[in-house]
Amino acid sequence: MAWRWTAWRIGVSAFVVFHVSAISLWTTPDCAIKQQFQGMYRYYVLPTGLWQWWAIFAPEPVKNTLELSVEVVDSKGLRRIYDFPRLAPMPWWQKALYYREPKFVANMSVDEHVKSRIFVTRYAVRQLGLPEEAFPLTANLFYRFETTPPPGTAEFDPMSEKQVLVLGDFRFQSRKEVGE
Repeated sequence: MAWRWTAWRIGVSAFVVFHVSAISLWTTPDCAIKQQFQGMYRYYVLPTGLWQWWAIFAPEPVKNTLELSVEVVDSKGLRRIYDFPRLAPMPWWQKALYYREPKFVANMSVDEHVKSRIFVTRYAVRQLGLPEEAFPLTANLFYRFETTPPPGTAEFDPMSEKQVLVLGDFRFQSRKEVGE
C-alpha cells in the first residue's frame, strides 16, 4: 500500500512542477529560453485557457469589442446565425459561469488556434439543430466588432454598422460530419 501512496505523490508532484513551469515560462518576457521551450507547453496552455494575454494593459490595450458568430446557409439557401454568448448583457450571477468567454473569443484570431475554428464551427451548427435535409451546408465563422473611440472623444454611434472579419469558411456534407 505504501508504494501506491508514493506513486500518487510522485504523480501529483510531477504535474505541479509541469504546471508551474508552463505558467512561469508562458508569462516571462520574450527570451531565448522562452523561444526554446514554449512549443513544448503550447498544447497544454492554449486549449486549457491558461495562457496569459497582456494586451489589456498599457501602452496598447485592446480597442475592439468582439462578437463571435457563425452564419450557416443550408442546401435550400436558408440563412441562420448562431451567436456565441456575450458577457455584457448577462446578469452578474451568470457572468461567473462564462468568465473565460472573452478569452475564448480572442483566441479564435490567434494563429495557434486555426485548427480550433473548425471545432467551434461544428459546435455552432450542432447548436442550431438542423435536420438532415439542410445538408450539405456552408458555415462561415466570423467576428463582428466595433472599435472603441479614443479617450476624450465622443461616444461611437450605436446605430453604426459593425465591421466583420471572416475567420473561416467551411462546408459540411452531412449531420454526421458535424458530430451528430
